[in-house]
Amino acid sequence: MRYWSRILVAIGGIFFLSYGVAYAHEAYVLPYDTFWASVRGPLDAHAFTALKNPHNLIVTACIVVSVSLLLLANFLLRLTSFGRRVNAFFERFAHAGPHFVRITIAIALFFSAISGSFLGPELHTSLFPYPGVVTWVLLVASILIAVGFLTELAALAAVAVFVWGFFVFGSYMITYLNYLGELIVLLLFGMRAISVDRFIFGPLRRFRSFEKYETVIVRVFYGSALIFAGITVKLLHPDLTVEVVEDWHLTNFHWLFPSDPLLVTFGAGIVEMVIGFFIIVGFEMRMTVLISLFYITLSLLYFRELVWPHLLLYGISFNLILQPEVLTFDHFFFKKHSRIKVWWKRIFSAHTPHGKSTHETLRQSKS
Repeated sequence: MRYWSRILVAIGGIFFLSYGVAYAHEAYVLPYDTFWASVRGPLDAHAFTALKNPHNLIVTACIVVSVSLLLLANFLLRLTSFGRRVNAFFERFAHAGPHFVRITIAIALFFSAISGSFLGPELHTSLFPYPGVVTWVLLVASILIAVGFLTELAALAAVAVFVWGFFVFGSYMITYLNYLGELIVLLLFGMRAISVDRFIFGPLRRFRSFEKYETVIVRVFYGSALIFAGITVKLLHPDLTVEVVEDWHLTNFHWLFPSDPLLVTFGAGIVEMVIGFFIIVGFEMRMTVLISLFYITLSLLYFRELVWPHLLLYGISFNLILQPEVLTFDHFFFKKHSRIKVWWKRIFSAHTPHGKSTHETLRQSKS
């Protein structure tokens, strides 16, 4: 019995910290030149060779089974009245979700401007043509978004800088698609709650029928960023994560990590991809986001990463937790309207647990 308990602790620990490594941003942990030299180097898929080791294969299989059982338990819990009450509780605060995002993206853009880094410390604004202009655009945009004045114009300017970043940093900008998703939402729908725009322009009158898909846009961009980072950084440039594992002596935690740094790297990449996929399709989404928040925080504390580039992850996560589920697998499986609407209508409509949709309530609070 003692032997099996140790195995379970080891399996749980490996998943526990490999999940944390999945959120450890190598660019924030490794030296600037080391990071970019590896990212710009040739692709290398040798992380997959970790599975050639029979022991690594057994550990991976145990983790997959453990996680699958956890997902099944959560699925069954959501079928109960308690599970439904928990999810209904979160959605009572849906009106607060956009404000978390608005505050965190404003702070992130502000620190981008004053730190000379665009969205993260590895993206130096000095590499942009006319870096002074970029700095002022980010600074002004952050202030305008924070107070809710000319929000759409500020978001458009920030989107322009983001697109400009592709010409400077290449496809690596895809790892920050979570920013672009939020900026697109602000560009399309603005901010008409607790804002100067509401006082001047009144409630939003365009795109009202599409407003319920705000969260869908956020989910797709956020999940895509995670998948891209998992593939390109951890699986196709595994030496970066291996170096993090070795520099921080993670394999010294014998009961928490396998002795093979390559298995840790492989596991981190797969975990990040799975998280991104679950967020995109909206499967077990609230549990996935809550767990990811926990590990993002652990990563910040253990690796002592910069806080401000992670603030938007908190804003997006809080928003996803609170918003009603539209175009998600969870919405399709669990909502009460699944018994009263044909399947194709269930996919595209917000649920109506209290006689009117949560989105309708959210829209009223916005306007």
